[in-house]
Amino acid sequence: MRIEKEKRKVIIFCNDNSLVKGFIHINPGERVADFLNNAKDVFIVVTEVLFQNIGQVHSFKMYNELTGKKKAVILNKSCIKSVEEV
Repeated sequence: MRIEKEKRKVIIFCNDNSLVKGFIHINPGERVADFLNNAKDVFIVVTEVLFQNIGQVHSFKMYNELTGKKKAVILNKSCIKSVEEV
């Protein structure tokens, strides 16, 4: 059985001062804060990603391949400084 997810647009501020804009997919009725504070998940998936301030990216070990846009990335929560829902 598949549970439909809600798509939430967010801006993620990373510890290395890069920005990740995109969508996270959470359970219906769930708050973004609750989704991020879930201790059992170390990583989150962000889709339709647009990177900004990527000149000195250290959070993403693929920085040589960054083009500014990706269909999806898997982001370690420990790299996140804050998240703003748009």
